[in-house]
Amino acid sequence: MNQGVVVQALAGMNRARITDAISAYQRALRTFNGANHPEEFAILQNNLATAFLSMPFTDDRGKMREALAVQAFEEGLKVVNIVDHPSEYAMLQNNLGNALQYASSSHAIENNLRALDAYDEALKVRTREAAPLEYANTIANKANCLWNLPDDPAAPTHGNRANLTKARAYYAEAREIFMSNGEADKARIVAEAVTQIEREILALPEASGKGAATEAMN
Repeated sequence: MNQGVVVQALAGMNRARITDAISAYQRALRTFNGANHPEEFAILQNNLATAFLSMPFTDDRGKMREALAVQAFEEGLKVVNIVDHPSEYAMLQNNLGNALQYASSSHAIENNLRALDAYDEALKVRTREAAPLEYANTIANKANCLWNLPDDPAAPTHGNRANLTKARAYYAEAREIFMSNGEADKARIVAEAVTQIEREILALPEASGKGAATEAMN
C-alpha cells in the first residue's frame, strides 16, 4: 500500500509508471479486504481511482479508466459509513463527485446530479466548523457542478440563473476560507470563478451560462 503511494507520487514527476502503483494497490487489496479492513480498503479504492484518473485520456481506453475510477469509489463506499468511518466516507464521496462531474460522458446532466448528491453527503462530515479547508474544497467542487447544470434538468435550454447564483455564493465562501487559512492559490482560482460567473449573470438571458470547469479539489 505504501509502495503504491510512493510510486504514484513519483509517477506524477515522470519518474515512475502509474501502472506500477496500480499493481501495488491491487496486491495490497489481497490482504486489506473490505470485510476485515474497511478503512484500508476504502483508502486503497480511493488511491486506485485517483491513479486511474491520473492516466492520459488520449486513447480509446480513457472512458474505461473513468468508469473503473467511479467503480472504485463506489466499492469503497460499500464498506464504510458516515458513523464509523466519517473521514473515509467524506473523502470517497467528494472524490466520487469529482469523478462524475468531469467524466467525458454523454450523460453530463445525470452525472452532475449524482455528483451533487455525493458532495452533499461529504458535507455532512466536512462542516465549516469541524474541517474548514475540506469544507471549502467540497463547496468549491459543488459550485463548479452547479455552474454547469441547468436550473431545470428537464429543460436545459431554459438556462441556469439560479444555479449560477448558488455557485457564486459557494465560491465566495470558499475564497474567504482559503484566504483565512493561507491557501492563496486556491483562493485565486475561486476568485476568478466568481468574476466569470458574475459576468455571465450580467449577460443573461443572452448567455447560456455554461462555465469553464475549475480544478477539482480533494
